[in-house]
Amino acid sequence: MKIYFNDSLRDDLALPVTGGGWLLGDGAFESLRTYSGKPFALERHLDRIELTLSELKITAPSRAQLIQGVKEIIAANPASPFGRLRITVFGDGNWMVTHIEYKPEDRFLKLCLSSIKRYSQDLTSGIKTISYQASAVALREAASGGFDDAIFVNERGEVMESALANLLYLKDGQWFTPDLNSGCLPGVIRALLIENFGVIEKPLLGEELERVDGLALTSSVREIVGVQAFEGHLYSNSKMINELTSAFHSWILGNLEQ
Repeated sequence: MKIYFNDSLRDDLALPVTGGGWLLGDGAFESLRTYSGKPFALERHLDRIELTLSELKITAPSRAQLIQGVKEIIAANPASPFGRLRITVFGDGNWMVTHIEYKPEDRFLKLCLSSIKRYSQDLTSGIKTISYQASAVALREAASGGFDDAIFVNERGEVMESALANLLYLKDGQWFTPDLNSGCLPGVIRALLIENFGVIEKPLLGEELERVDGLALTSSVREIVGVQAFEGHLYSNSKMINELTSAFHSWILGNLEQ
C-alpha cells in the first residue's frame, strides 16, 4: 500500500520516535468514502479540517496540496466499488493521506450508554481530532458487554453522538438528530440529511432513548447504519431506516463530485 506523506508517495512511513504530534494525539483528521475512485463531499471535509486545524492552532497544508494528495493516493491505491480515504494533519506539521478498500456493514447494530461523561464545551467537542481516547475506551467498554458502539451524553444529560458517529432518532414518523449545542460533531452526512432529507435538529435526553421509535448512526464512511437495540430495548422500525438508507445512498451516487 502506498502512503502520501508530506507531498510525495511513499512505500512506508517513518514517524519520529520522540516528540511529534502523533505521539501526543495532537492533530486533526477527516475520513470519507470513495465511490469507484470518486470522493464524496471532499470540499466539505476540507472545509472542516481547515476549521479544526484553526481551532487547534495548527498550520494547515494548502488546499491545493491536500487535493493533490487525494488524487495521487486514489490513483496509487485504487479501491472499487468503495474506498476509505483519510486525511491526517499532525501538530508538528507532518501530514498524510491514505486510501484503502472499504466494505459497508450490512447488519443493524446494538448500542449501549457509555459510562464516560462528555462535556459540550470541551476543546475537542464538535471537532474531529486524533485525540480519540474517550471513544476508544467507550468502544472497549461496549464490546465487553456485547455491544457494537456506545452513546455519549453531556453534562446536561443530552445525547451527543456515539463513539464513532452522529446519531439519528425516529419519532412519530419524523427523523431527528441532536443539535450542535449538545457538543456533537457537525458531521458532513448529518448536515446533508438536514439540508436534503428533512432531518430536524432537536435535543434528546439520554433517558428518552428507549422512548423513540428507532435509531441510526451516520458518518461519511458508513453513510447510514440502522440500530437494532439500545441496551435491552429493541426497535421495530427497520422499514423506515432501510428506506432512508436506500434513498440517501442513491442520492450520493447522483451527486458525486466530478
